[in-house]
Amino acid sequence: MQISLSAKVPIHPDELSGFDVLSALDRSSEQQARERACRVRLRRGESLFGQGDPARRIWLCRSGQLKLFRVSPTGQEKIMALINPGRSFAEATLFLPEPRYPVHCSALIASEVIGLDADHLVAVLENDTAACFRLLATLSRRMQQKINQIDSLSLQNAQLRIAAYLLDQYRAHGQASSFNLGAGKRHIAGFLAVQPETFSRALAQLQDQGVITCRARQVSVLDPERLESMVRSGMT
Repeated sequence: MQISLSAKVPIHPDELSGFDVLSALDRSSEQQARERACRVRLRRGESLFGQGDPARRIWLCRSGQLKLFRVSPTGQEKIMALINPGRSFAEATLFLPEPRYPVHCSALIASEVIGLDADHLVAVLENDTAACFRLLATLSRRMQQKINQIDSLSLQNAQLRIAAYLLDQYRAHGQASSFNLGAGKRHIAGFLAVQPETFSRALAQLQDQGVITCRARQVSVLDPERLESMVRSGMT
């Protein structure tokens, strides 16, 4: 499927602030990367790339929301990541001998992404040690997050995974008493490898216990200490 690249639309430097790889580049290299960048607007459900497609660009979500996912031979979808505005993705493909995307990517809602030319970035990284190590640091952090996710999926029960997810979101929002889940419950359930009904029941149980309130995507944490205690003790 061909996507429409809006390469001639000017891209302001501020729009690229989410690309860690650019922050260590010198001014000339950064400008060249920006001049080669493209803007892509996706409709809900539209695909940005498929698993196995040549990885010609790395991407930054500017607006909307995307999902990275794989599909099993039986057709079952597993969401690997939910991509929100300000998050870059696909950087690891820069280091592959034959770069191909390891997952599918599609828009959950109408979205806009910016893509950087991968070949140009590889050439720059080969001569810019600081930029290369900064990108590796970003990838290392994400690898640790994935290890934590694997531990959660393999070692924790569904209720604990959901409680841990809410605690992570609470912390990620600066411990705000209320925050938006940022994705539909069905997609969050897919990310946590639980059934949507299980996710809804767990939210209802936490509400009955006075730990949270939830209205649509808006969650209010009423008792953060108890939520943390539940996660720490394994819901026992």
